Amino acid sequence: MDLRHALLLIGIIVIAVVALVSYDRARLRRSMPALLRLRRRSARRAEPVLALDINPAPPARQDKKFLRADADITVTLRPPEDAFEEKLEDFEEAANMPLPLAPAMERQGARLAPIIPANPDEKIDFVIHLPGAGPVARNAALGVYKQHEYKLEKPRRLYGQRQRQKIWTDLQRDPENAEYSDLALAIQLTDARGPIGESELNAFVQVGLKLADAVQRPTRLPLDFDAALARAKALHDFCETYDVIAGVNVVSGVAAFAGRAIEQAARRLGMQFGARNIFHMKNKLSVGCRHLFSMANLYQPGAFDPKAWDSFHTEGLTLFMSVPCAHHPAKVFEKMVETAKGLSDMLGGRLLDQERRPLTDKGIIVIHRQIEKIENKMREQGIVAGGETALRLFGEGVAAGK
Repeated sequence: MDLRHALLLIGIIVIAVVALVSYDRARLRRSMPALLRLRRRSARRAEPVLALDINPAPPARQDKKFLRADADITVTLRPPEDAFEEKLEDFEEAANMPLPLAPAMERQGARLAPIIPANPDEKIDFVIHLPGAGPVARNAALGVYKQHEYKLEKPRRLYGQRQRQKIWTDLQRDPENAEYSDLALAIQLTDARGPIGESELNAFVQVGLKLADAVQRPTRLPLDFDAALARAKALHDFCETYDVIAGVNVVSGVAAFAGRAIEQAARRLGMQFGARNIFHMKNKLSVGCRHLFSMANLYQPGAFDPKAWDSFHTEGLTLFMSVPCAHHPAKVFEKMVETAKGLSDMLGGRLLDQERRPLTDKGIIVIHRQIEKIENKMREQGIVAGGETALRLFGEGVAAGK
């Protein structure tokens, strides 16, 4: 091919690309008049997306906020009726929890496989609904979505309502032969990197429009752009306020704690050595973070070396928990304090707060009251501590739906 033909071919390609971009922009303006009011902001710099794996690392004081044992809270004894009201709340929550019914099943080849429900969460997601009459094949919808979703940074998912079972599920976890009556494309309004911006929300809507074109469905948005951006900012502020850690330190008295003694005491108290080379109190419930709380070396790097128990020594241990990620966090804190006291008795140590001051009974109550307040504030926002929504907002990392 000579130079003239090569230049001609390049020119044709450039014209085609410009025409395609112009068509997309024109269609977006017709479909979303609100976009005309938006001011363009620079796109956020791409950052790596962490996987949803709530295995807390040893806490870094500069990264997380700890609840203080000397907070300005009036400490009074609870009246007797409070205990009854607390028990009543437990019964009410148990009554409202979903019954452990057998999951819906579907045939895959020669076996039956469970259908795993998954719903868009409009408390924290911006959702584009694609309703329709006829069924949509899973691969047809997912193929278009995967072609374009790489442009987005925030966690996003494509959901479908099963044609037969009428159950909402995540397309990426479904079998290839699944079919849907309705589709819903969702993107999380905020995560650890901050609230979603206009540029990414704009790009998300374009992905939704391309998907709607491909499956021949209309689009329906419960929120306009301004309301979505305002909610994203409010959610971010909410997370900044309540993304806190409760911690208790156990420090040595005369002699440093020996590694083997730490390992044996932790296991006797029910903790297991695991992720990130620290100890965890496993969560045996079906809800909340997979660990109730964790224990690390008080001093950097925080992790333990399981091959060096016989030679390791430290002058302090730290137990810590993510308050919004724990189901019934006040009760989890009580268990953590009980475990810290057990370690202190076995190893010959004493309890300190995060300011390295003696942790008194009053200080424990002060932290406990703050945890109760956080749990109540979360409930007021319709978010249950330790629930799926809370784990998505406050987990150490959030999956991008990939």
